[in-house]
Amino acid sequence: MHPKFVAAKNAALGLWVRAGGYAAQHLTDGIVPGAIAKMYGTPGQVRKLVEVGLWHEHGHRCSHAKCLQPGPGDYAIHDYLDYNPTRADVQARREREAEKKRRYRARGEQLPLDEPDRTPPPPPRPRRDDAGPIPAGWQPTDADVEAAQLARADAGLPQLTPQQLDTVTRRFVRRMTDDQVRAAAWGGRWQGWVERERTEPAPASPGGTVLQHPAMTKSQQQRAGLDRLRQNGGHSA
Repeated sequence: MHPKFVAAKNAALGLWVRAGGYAAQHLTDGIVPGAIAKMYGTPGQVRKLVEVGLWHEHGHRCSHAKCLQPGPGDYAIHDYLDYNPTRADVQARREREAEKKRRYRARGEQLPLDEPDRTPPPPPRPRRDDAGPIPAGWQPTDADVEAAQLARADAGLPQLTPQQLDTVTRRFVRRMTDDQVRAAAWGGRWQGWVERERTEPAPASPGGTVLQHPAMTKSQQQRAGLDRLRQNGGHSA
């Protein structure tokens, strides 16, 4: 694995992959709009990608000839055009294919089988007009929890317990509701909250015994199992 990927850590690499899919779908030549970076990831993940050189900010001085210069607030994926066709190349290929089909139709001949489209499929992206207030019972997905816990591990912070995750989620929903925030997706914002969460030591009884938490709910048990799975290196016991 390339040293840059090792330095970026898993959570930031998830953002790198999703942003690459967006760039391929929309033919941006490796430019990631700032709004997309915020939608797909957290500020900490963006900073990590810039720090290790996988992304470039406006004004960068990368010596790579194919690294474009993004606008203010946007980002450029390092050496993107070494591994992906340019927007101009893709549009020219599409025009050639369209012209070939027009010629076959004009001659009344049967069209040959189309060549498979090798453009990588894009990740699903919420539409702007889907933005709305956060649901009262909103909960993070398992992927959100895993990304947030990995980001905390990368930052040297302790993992949150299921009870702590539930507490952070309740505060997050309450704040988004009070501030009347509207969004199409909430996972990235929630991950930022979890990354910034600071934990307190578990309370102890007068005899020095750590107090036990109440029995976990089903969702809490699922999150605890996810934490254990990660600690075991991705394998169940």
